Amino acid sequence: MPDYAVKWTETSARLLEKMESVDAERILEKMKLVSKNPFHYVKRLKGVPLYSLRTGKYRVIMSIERENLVILVVDVGNRKNVYDEL
Repeated sequence: MPDYAVKWTETSARLLEKMESVDAERILEKMKLVSKNPFHYVKRLKGVPLYSLRTGKYRVIMSIERENLVILVVDVGNRKNVYDEL
């Protein structure tokens, strides 16, 4: 099975840059694993065509395009408020 390409929106990339380096590195490492087999690591969100990945106290919200093998990271944030804008 080929790996999925991981793409970041401008907003999600900016949020990742603002995080502490330890947390950002953990998220990037986890996204490498997700690109190999995304449906093993993510949870589908109810009511929206998006998925969530847990990494410590942070959540990565993403869209997965199976036919194009693309993962688009839409949002990254603290688990307390990352779901508020969905």
